[in-house]
Amino acid sequence: MSEFDTAGALFKSAPKSIAAFMAAGDERARLWRADELAAIFRHQMAAPILVDLGGFDPATAGRLKTLGAAQGLLLKSFLELFLHPVPPVELLTLTKEFAKSNMDHPESSLPGEIAAVLYYASIAAGLVRLDQRLSQLGDAELDRGFSWAKEQRWVDPQIQQLLAQALQKISRPRPATGATS
Repeated sequence: MSEFDTAGALFKSAPKSIAAFMAAGDERARLWRADELAAIFRHQMAAPILVDLGGFDPATAGRLKTLGAAQGLLLKSFLELFLHPVPPVELLTLTKEFAKSNMDHPESSLPGEIAAVLYYASIAAGLVRLDQRLSQLGDAELDRGFSWAKEQRWVDPQIQQLLAQALQKISRPRPATGATS
């Protein structure tokens, strides 16, 4: 029985094959193509909020159901939530927490990139629609996150616009507070 020559096989392999082999152990390696992310993102934006967020404890799940139907809003999907003129802040916060818990979770069925866009879209909707900051991230960190999310080709144009509006909000100079001399 002959022994397999690993080093020899690597030297004879195509550079792309070696790169793929080396990236296989890297958790940050890209797992999804842009067209796949686009399909997953469209599905996630249309998905019923109660399905994804319903995994919280029973009290939170009950509150979520109430929030989704509050005042006749009947928010059924994440896209409706993000585009609503006055979305419930609690629902945006729950969505942000759901996304955050899925961003780097190794067993999440939601790709990290999709979770990250959900995270930043939740924060953006709070800023743009409610003039409320739902995150303790600084302006520079939000700028990076909003910019990254907005530049993803697979993100829905309406969400890209929301992210662009949030970028404008954080880049505006803040009014001075306190006494002036």
